[in-house]
Amino acid sequence: MHISADRLDDGEVSLRLYRAVDAPQLFDAVRDERAWEHLPGRVPGDFGELDADVRAKVADGQRLTFVVRRAEVVVGRTSILWVPSAPDGVEIGGTQFDPAVWGSGINARAKRMLIEEVFARGAAWIRLQTDERNHRSAAAIRKLGATDLGVHPDVRIRRDGSARRSRHFRLDRPRA
Repeated sequence: MHISADRLDDGEVSLRLYRAVDAPQLFDAVRDERAWEHLPGRVPGDFGELDADVRAKVADGQRLTFVVRRAEVVVGRTSILWVPSAPDGVEIGGTQFDPAVWGSGINARAKRMLIEEVFARGAAWIRLQTDERNHRSAAAIRKLGATDLGVHPDVRIRRDGSARRSRHFRLDRPRA
């Protein structure tokens, strides 16, 4: 499946493919410690480190990262990840928002745009996952209509040194 959209827009909320020039605004949007609470790995100290991290993750071509804007102000990021062992589906993840917009519906709007785009491009299913401790994220995923597949071991290590366990969800393409 090929996704070539470099911008998705629903009026107030837009998603644009990440570019290095987005790093300062993205860093400002997610600099609050709460935005990193459930993400494994080190928190970047500045926008240059954030840019290097994003570019490293997209370098292998298995991920597209989008910057999420509300009325042209950067409020977060989200990604589409290809699962090489399962080419009929994708994962939507790597999502992170400024805590100031939590609960505002922006995450749901961004996810709906990605879901529509991915299914329009032929995906049979979408996987979503979150740290088992991130109940807010799990609730948001359930609101999208995804089926909860339970908690599974993960290879990533949380910043507190514990092994992450992830709650997995699946959303199947609607039947025509």
